Amino acid sequence: MNPFEKMINFITAKRRAAQHHAEFIRVIRQAAALLSAGRALSQLWPELAQAHKSCARKPAPEDADPGCCVHHVLNRQHAASLLNQPYFGQITGPGQARDWQQLAATLTLARHTGMSLSQVLYRLADALEAGEDAQQARDAASAGPKSTANLLAWLPVAGLGLAHMLGASLSQLLTSGTGWVLVLSGAALAVLGRIWTRRMMSTAEEP
Repeated sequence: MNPFEKMINFITAKRRAAQHHAEFIRVIRQAAALLSAGRALSQLWPELAQAHKSCARKPAPEDADPGCCVHHVLNRQHAASLLNQPYFGQITGPGQARDWQQLAATLTLARHTGMSLSQVLYRLADALEAGEDAQQARDAASAGPKSTANLLAWLPVAGLGLAHMLGASLSQLLTSGTGWVLVLSGAALAVLGRIWTRRMMSTAEEP
């Protein structure tokens, strides 16, 4: 796979993840709205499932984790609730598994504490949207430093090319002991600088 295809696949995967996350938040808000309108929790999951398009896959009834689409996941949760099983116990998708785990924890907390489930779901949706906005802000803020780091990483190569254009002999540089010391020292410093920059960027991007 060439670099262009890798970039396209990365962008596509990132866009798909964003779509799954947005749909997950929409499910939470729909559930909160239905509960506020007086729907019973036992009627909630099949009604929500009908609001989302089913994929072509037909998971088996015993499949604990369809993972294919929201429609089938919600139908699976309805079947699990009839058997008094944990909320979204083994669901890992679509989207991120931690999203479904957060929803399961929220439902369990509301059930054991007697809190208003609709209000708790509204707050969960608000928190997820706030986290998404914060992530987008971090990505935007780190775009400039990333570009600068990539540019600086190519400066040594550009410097060698410019020196060659100005008449410097690269062959003499690479055949002398001093030249090799300079080249190896420069390469080591460039690698260390790259590692240091990546570590700082990853630290800054952590929520």
